Amino acid sequence: MQRQGVDEDASALLDSAIDTLNDVFFLFDLDGQFLQWNERLRDVTGYSDDEIEQMVPLDFVAPEDHAAISEAIVRVIEDGRAQQEASFLTADEERIPYEFTGALLRDDDGIPVGISGIGRDITDRKRRVEALQRQTSRVETLNRINAVIREVNESLVRASTREEVEREVCSHLAGERPYRFAWIGELGYDGESVAPRTWACGRGFDDDVTPDEIDADGALALEAIETKSLCVATDVRDDAFDPETAAADHGLYSAVAVPLVYRDANYGALCLYAARSSAFDEDELAVLRELGETVGYAINAVEKRNALVSDSVVELELDVAPPGPFFLTVAAAADASLSIEGVATADDGSLTEFVAVEGADPESVVAAAREAGGDAVVVSEHDDQAILRFTPSENALASVVADLGGVLREAHADGDSGTLAIELPAVADVRAVVTALQERFPNTSVRAQREHERTNGRGVEFRDSLDEALTERQKEVLETAFLAGFFEWPRGSTAEDVAEALDVSPPTFHEHLRRSQQKLLTAYFDGVSQNGE
Repeated sequence: MQRQGVDEDASALLDSAIDTLNDVFFLFDLDGQFLQWNERLRDVTGYSDDEIEQMVPLDFVAPEDHAAISEAIVRVIEDGRAQQEASFLTADEERIPYEFTGALLRDDDGIPVGISGIGRDITDRKRRVEALQRQTSRVETLNRINAVIREVNESLVRASTREEVEREVCSHLAGERPYRFAWIGELGYDGESVAPRTWACGRGFDDDVTPDEIDADGALALEAIETKSLCVATDVRDDAFDPETAAADHGLYSAVAVPLVYRDANYGALCLYAARSSAFDEDELAVLRELGETVGYAINAVEKRNALVSDSVVELELDVAPPGPFFLTVAAAADASLSIEGVATADDGSLTEFVAVEGADPESVVAAAREAGGDAVVVSEHDDQAILRFTPSENALASVVADLGGVLREAHADGDSGTLAIELPAVADVRAVVTALQERFPNTSVRAQREHERTNGRGVEFRDSLDEALTERQKEVLETAFLAGFFEWPRGSTAEDVAEALDVSPPTFHEHLRRSQQKLLTAYFDGVSQNGE
């Protein structure tokens, strides 16, 4: 449109041309009075021609951009041309990202008389730039986090105690952006709170701050421990943090709690805090989730390693009732007396259980095992006892206990009641082990707890050396034959019986047996020679 008073006939062609522009066109004099504009200006802003005629350039710009546009107008007058980004303000007070380009107009005598220009909507361009910036920032953050995690992984290999593992994790993570504070906690004795184990502060953060001051009740950590899933507070001011000890009071606005879990073992949670809200994106959370699994595995490995060299052990006697371990489920269904006599590793890496059956028809136990979703085969049967080979419908009980850092010494079930004897290293967190077992088998209770010195280690050393020499298949063959009574006189099972239980041919059974016997005797006689006995 053109301001009234200008020759409309002479400018009709120009009006038609500028109205076809997709961009906003404008022309105003040096006093800021609009002389000409196109329909696009009216369509975008929602102002009528009469309203535009009474407005000045700054009326179309968001207040926060007034100074920038004023400076741009001065640059046009001084330099002849200028470009400036600003928020275009509509009649509805909507802010639209625009890029304005202006040029100085002069009369025939070269005297400046006005400024003309265009305004272009750069919403899509701004979005692309912002997306690229976010992507770049995300890549930089992930690279930084991955570098830290590599350092953490290297330190975990060297760690010799659980405490050292936890200290290394917290100190490495708290020292890198965007994290400012890191701590690890475990479930408290009341089962409803989280007890801090260790923590670390980032650069420039108050070293005297403790987890209790950041989050007194450990709400986020508790949720992660209970659910064994990663929990995020995108803005702690909007979440259930203690108002008197809120993380925000210390300049921390977002948090994540990462569960430290390895199979059935729950080692608490790692909590990280950042100085801005929404600091953790999906890619970063995926990396942290993997880190939690790595730390859980490292703690489990350290505790297992320490258990092997510990001079003393803790023995737990537990009562268990349905729903319970697979062998107890089968005992209850078959109304039988079952005892786990040993375990072996199958070809797929899972554990199978050798179970002694008393007081019931072995075939009824086999049927009950299959009804429970697992499988069983009769390995041997003589007198009043039979040996069955169980393939549980879930992880074998010995595997569950091993994942918690323990060793299953005894397991007996009589109908719908059972008892377990578990051996743990003296340094183990007994309460955490019991809690983990109760999570898996709810009707589990402690009958007794005793601590005693480990027996002479020579037998352990011999077994360790034999374990290293034998393949998993050879161990399975040797143990199956032993439990089936193959080595007794008279034999409780024939070679054909054992081979059938192992689902191999008799010649294959004999081959594995011969090789395993050779390794057994070699380990024994080498040990005798070395000890001078």
